[in-house]
Amino acid sequence: MDLTDVECDLQDIDGVTDVHDLHVWTLTSGMHVATAHLVTAAGAPTAQVLTEARAVLRDQHGIAHATLQVELHEGPDCHELGW
Repeated sequence: MDLTDVECDLQDIDGVTDVHDLHVWTLTSGMHVATAHLVTAAGAPTAQVLTEARAVLRDQHGIAHATLQVELHEGPDCHELGW
């Protein structure tokens, strides 16, 4: 699976301005899972963004389960965290 393709497909969703902290792995034989942070534009319908993102992951990439976090564009950025 090409993570760049997954990231680009998520960024193509209306209202998504950035995708980061994308992780994809195989949990068990044939079951792919993902986590990602989706940054949305001001006023973007977050429920619709989540629905479309799950559909993109499932239908275009065969990812059965995803945990997605929506971050508002004007909100604090998780890139500020220091590990």
